[in-house]
Amino acid sequence: MKNSSEEFPFNGNESNESVLIDRYESMLSQGEVYFYDVDEFEEIIEHYTISNELQVAFNAVDMAKSQHPQSLTFMLKEAELLAYSNRAGEALKTIENLELLEASNTEIYITKASILSQQGKYKLALGALEYALTFAPDNIEDIYMSMAFEYQNLNKIPEAIDILKKVLTLDTSNEDALYEIAYCFDITNFQNNAIEFFKNYIDENPYSSHGWYNLGNSYSAIKNFDFAIKAYDYCIVIDEMFSSAYFNKANIYAKQDKYLDAIDVYQQCLDLEQGGAITYFYMAECYFNMNGLNKALLYYKKAVAHDDKYSEAWMGMGETLAQLNRFEEAAGFMEKSLSIDELNPENWLAVAETYEKINKSKKALDAYAKALDIDNNFIDAYIESAEYYFTQGYTDHALDSILTGIENNPEAAELYYRLAAFQLELGKKEKGLTALQFALELNHDIHPLLFEYFNKAEYIDDVVDLIEINKK
Repeated sequence: MKNSSEEFPFNGNESNESVLIDRYESMLSQGEVYFYDVDEFEEIIEHYTISNELQVAFNAVDMAKSQHPQSLTFMLKEAELLAYSNRAGEALKTIENLELLEASNTEIYITKASILSQQGKYKLALGALEYALTFAPDNIEDIYMSMAFEYQNLNKIPEAIDILKKVLTLDTSNEDALYEIAYCFDITNFQNNAIEFFKNYIDENPYSSHGWYNLGNSYSAIKNFDFAIKAYDYCIVIDEMFSSAYFNKANIYAKQDKYLDAIDVYQQCLDLEQGGAITYFYMAECYFNMNGLNKALLYYKKAVAHDDKYSEAWMGMGETLAQLNRFEEAAGFMEKSLSIDELNPENWLAVAETYEKINKSKKALDAYAKALDIDNNFIDAYIESAEYYFTQGYTDHALDSILTGIENNPEAAELYYRLAAFQLELGKKEKGLTALQFALELNHDIHPLLFEYFNKAEYIDDVVDLIEINKK
């Protein structure tokens, strides 16, 4: 048996994985066997596991076990591979054999817990981790983190938070624990508790950029945007390369319609990231909202240049071109967006409206139907498809569309107002007043919709009287 370094001289400082893998694959192709140390075998097995070449990974495990029979590492690797291959039963049997050989090895119980968790046996996984703690392990932080995940799986969020706090008592700079605590508060909507926690954490760790960042996120979640921006600013002062803080700060400015401020901060984020599709997209949205349509088009293009599967950016280009009355081009970009994500009902509605503009009636109606197939609670799609039928002279289809919408959404006052407007416009006053009565009972406040749908309704005395009678 050759030592691998005999055939391929290996510099002890060399860490290039590709050289190791090339050497291993060359050995296999030549039908020879070289000796690899434990670390090398671990890297080889990891490579083939990540690349999903599981049989090659299993073969590497077998070779590693034959060359290092005293090492339990590769039995653990085998168990992990078996679990990854959906052979959990075999994986657990391997773990049980390992428990007999080295009962105090905590890695065995961590791996066992991972396998049990994959099976959805979260309580058993937690038990395995708790047992691992009885050996006073060196990797106690990792075990605590795994326990926190199992508590989350069991929806025991307070227990998860308590465990994560223990991690921070061991290492106050553990970023994973900080973010998991933030996640726990977020999913339980206890943002005020999160703010209190992170303020206390920052009192003890005032130079923690991640602490300030999470505090900013917590303030942002309750829409206390001024305090959120201050927290992000402190984060940036501590770590001027913290691009996520710039990005979230810019998002707040955008939510407040401070689009120029948002664009300026997004640009700072881009300078740090050397470009990013999502940042370009949000800059484009800011320009779109300011009616800077040519600039918006430029930044949507930059977004898809970085990620050609970014469906929202393709749709953004389409909607921008539609605003510029370039409807044929707009439809093409919208179709590109839908080819990437065909399950977004709002995008189908947008393309339907665009097809209307270029007189592609069948395509427009098909797009409306697709939007409603995806979401039969999509009120705007019912209304707009009905309006299109009505303008094309298909009044029965228009009424059917609204009535189907009402059947699926009986509490949607907008649909009753739209129905009332149709009936009044068709000269069916009694039916119109009946629909209007239902609409007013559901939501009197939005009755001006009736006049938007059919402006002559405000000159019909019975309509005006009915609205007045139903005032609260």
